[in-house]
Amino acid sequence: MENLKTGNETGHGLVLMKKERPLLEKLPGDRWDHVFAGLYVILGILMWNCLCMENFARGLSMFSILYIITVLAYAGLKKFSITGEKIFWTLILLGISLPYGFYSVFDFGQTLMIFLVAAYWTLVITEGLLWKGQTSSWILLDGWNGLIALPILNFLCQIRLIFQIFSEKREEKKDWRMVLLGILISIPALLVIIPILSQADTGFRSLVDTVLDALGEDFRILIWRGIMGILLGALMFGTLYGGVYKRHVKEEECIRFHEESGRVFRFVPDIAVLTFGIIVSAVYVLFIGLQARYLFSAFFGILPEAYTYAQYARQGFFELCVIALLNASFLIAMNGCAKTPRRKNRGLLLENGILGALTLLLLTTAASKLGMYIVAYGFTVKRCISSIFLIWLFLVFILVLIYQKKNIPLVRWSVFAGAVFFTLLCVLPVEQIVEWIPYSPVA
Repeated sequence: MENLKTGNETGHGLVLMKKERPLLEKLPGDRWDHVFAGLYVILGILMWNCLCMENFARGLSMFSILYIITVLAYAGLKKFSITGEKIFWTLILLGISLPYGFYSVFDFGQTLMIFLVAAYWTLVITEGLLWKGQTSSWILLDGWNGLIALPILNFLCQIRLIFQIFSEKREEKKDWRMVLLGILISIPALLVIIPILSQADTGFRSLVDTVLDALGEDFRILIWRGIMGILLGALMFGTLYGGVYKRHVKEEECIRFHEESGRVFRFVPDIAVLTFGIIVSAVYVLFIGLQARYLFSAFFGILPEAYTYAQYARQGFFELCVIALLNASFLIAMNGCAKTPRRKNRGLLLENGILGALTLLLLTTAASKLGMYIVAYGFTVKRCISSIFLIWLFLVFILVLIYQKKNIPLVRWSVFAGAVFFTLLCVLPVEQIVEWIPYSPVA
């Protein structure tokens, strides 16, 4: 009986412990986390206002500067060290975003790059990248984390930290914060169900219209901007907070994957990988052999019959660039899936070199076509961008060949080079430079 009584008391105690356990665990954070959680509400509202400006590009450029200042201030207060990589990506973000308010040669593409680089830069500053806080072969997953995963998975961190600012001593029944929380989380639901109910009943629609009219247009705009500002602020703060506290950043898994040499994906026999590489290379050799006279005529300034300069340059140029990008993905897949790691697989090293050299040859033919076109008709902005893109592809595959002999950070250097080229196209007055370059039209 005594044991039964003790068991009942223990069970009752466990029930009480479960009842007293908070619904959400307390988030780690100091006073600066709490302060910036509140500041990001204002930052989100300012972002929405900037994006709604008549000159969208000018608004995005202005907000980018404000965003950089805010994140750097937070990093300074949190005592993050300054590294060369942080300075590099800060200059890249400034170079892409600052000129955008005045001119651009990329239009919508530059807008996407600003958002992507800003998200990635935030993880660089907060040392939240997957591999030792620096740019690495995990660049795609880092970009996914900064732009999508961390903002969404850490979406509620901002409001939770704001609620934690207040005293922990409270009476559950009279906790006004829970009422406020309920109001906030009901707003997205109301934005969905009210329009649906308005379509279902004319009386309810009239009531909604009457309420909206009573509030006035300015008030409705203010409420809408406030809602959008809170949502944007929560998303931006999610990236910041996730990077600082490694919340939903799987850094340990990446380090373990690296130490194990990626054994999870090494399931394809070496013979199968080499056979794949030989077949692909053989197709390229056959293509080059059959089209040798046509492919390399541009080296000698010879225009094939029945072709104009424009037709000759355009036919095959973009296809060859796509082939180069596909070959890069083939090399990644071959080296990542082969059972024997690259350094211990001489056959794979040889095939990497052959495929890289063939890709450089194809890129050279593409460059000769473009060069002939430029000599005939001169530079334009699009031809300048195409030329820079070709130069970057050349650099990448030269690094691929070097990588077979020397263990260099291939992805890191390729990304840095691409970032520099893109930033130069954003910073330099490309249109004016193109006009300054003289050319002699072909008769």
